[in-house]
Amino acid sequence: MEEREEYIPRYEYERLESEYRRLMRKYEEAEAYKADLEKLVSKSRSPPLDCGFVVEKTEEGAIVNLNGALKALPYGTLTEKEIEELKEGKYVFIGRIPDRTNPSGFTIGITKVYNRVVDLEVGEIEELRKDDDEWIGEISTGKGRGRIYKRLRVKEAEMVKEGMKVGLLPGTFDIKRSYKPKQISRYEVTKSPEVSFNDIGGLKEIKQELIKSIILPMVNPDDYARYGECSRRILMYGPPGCGKTMCARALASALPNCEFVKIGAGELFSMWLGESEKNVRMVFEAANAKLEEGENDYGVIFFDEIDALAQERGMHSGSSGAPERVTGQLLDLLEGFHTLHPHLTVIGATNRMYLIDSAFRARFDKIIEVPKPDKKAAYFIASLYAKKIPVDLHLIKEKGGEEEARLHLLKEIADYMCSDKYVETEIGRIKRADTITGRFIAQIFNYARDKALEERTLLMLEKGVISNEDMRRMWDTEGIAAILDAGSKTEDLQKRYKRMEEIGVNMRHLKEGFDKFAQRRAEEIIASGSAGMPEEETGMHY
Repeated sequence: MEEREEYIPRYEYERLESEYRRLMRKYEEAEAYKADLEKLVSKSRSPPLDCGFVVEKTEEGAIVNLNGALKALPYGTLTEKEIEELKEGKYVFIGRIPDRTNPSGFTIGITKVYNRVVDLEVGEIEELRKDDDEWIGEISTGKGRGRIYKRLRVKEAEMVKEGMKVGLLPGTFDIKRSYKPKQISRYEVTKSPEVSFNDIGGLKEIKQELIKSIILPMVNPDDYARYGECSRRILMYGPPGCGKTMCARALASALPNCEFVKIGAGELFSMWLGESEKNVRMVFEAANAKLEEGENDYGVIFFDEIDALAQERGMHSGSSGAPERVTGQLLDLLEGFHTLHPHLTVIGATNRMYLIDSAFRARFDKIIEVPKPDKKAAYFIASLYAKKIPVDLHLIKEKGGEEEARLHLLKEIADYMCSDKYVETEIGRIKRADTITGRFIAQIFNYARDKALEERTLLMLEKGVISNEDMRRMWDTEGIAAILDAGSKTEDLQKRYKRMEEIGVNMRHLKEGFDKFAQRRAEEIIASGSAGMPEEETGMHY
């Protein structure tokens, strides 16, 4: 029996055909969506369009600096951890991301965080002032831009002070870092320098004046504040090498928790207009701030060779004017000095009083002359150095003991240095005593000590005591014995000494040291015109 084809009603056929067409449309739409998605994925995986750094984080994204322009961008493909760790100043990649408002489109956003932070620009807070409950900072940024005036946020105002160095975010100049000012670090800054008044030979009157002017008012502040201001501005003058710096150091050592700041002209002068006087001002401000904040209990600012800083105005008509500006700044600071912390002292030292501006000299409370040492002071200074030298064994036996030998050396060298004999030079002559300073006495004793140690070492080598083979080999290879003429020297030493420990300083060494340097000292004194000069009239001698 033949099978008959199944009969499909027309209305069913039309329904199936309509469903087929609907499915085909869905399929075509899905293929189109697939193609668009592949394009978006491909674009999102493509290299970044640009790179910038984050200026500010927001809830939905971040403000990014792109080549100097600020753009608000979404976080894009970043994970929650990356968003949480993202900081201002971090470099980020900017790429294409799907657009939430347009499924078939794309936009740009942050696609990756780069492990680098933008370099901050350096600025300096020149001035802070308040305007309508807001702080305004005058910041010098350099690089030809001069200064900017910035309204500070609360956090920024809390972290800065005048004179501070700050790190600024490029473009917005937001303050991200602040650094404690270190302007004073270029100078010699010592906390309680290890120099005692007992280490200074002679100069008893100078020590007394410093103690009466500075230390006694610190011990009895009530009476001194009630009956008169103490002398905290002192100018010392006298020949070089006579102990002016040592006295200032000893004062700072005597005061508890005292900072000693030593300043020379070369450390203050700058080629930039206005920098020299700013350096002077910052020295005082930094020292005063440390006292106000309790970091130091006392402070001493010592200007060495102050004549180079405050010369008579009008002497430099062809210069840039920096010396006169520095003199003017020092005049202003010393004029208002007593408004600074009462434990701050300023001391100036010079050996050319006649060069200092007359108005500047008048700003000091006391002007103290530091003279050359006389025979008694020279003996005392020499005794300080005599304690630190080895003494010749033959001299010890001759004088009956080491202490007696040292006393003999002191008396003999003091008589030799301070005799009425003259030191002859090609440009003139002066008495031996006129060449003596504390520094010169130290030079003589150092020379004598070095000569004694040299003889010890030569004898040590001659006897083969040197255990270091490399040093011994170097001695022979370089021919050092011939250079030092060691043969004739050690021959004489072996006749006099059995052991190298017996060799020490004797009068021959000290006289040789004086004769070696005295002529040069005399020439320096004569050339400077200070030999036999009349007393300088300052009107304030103590």
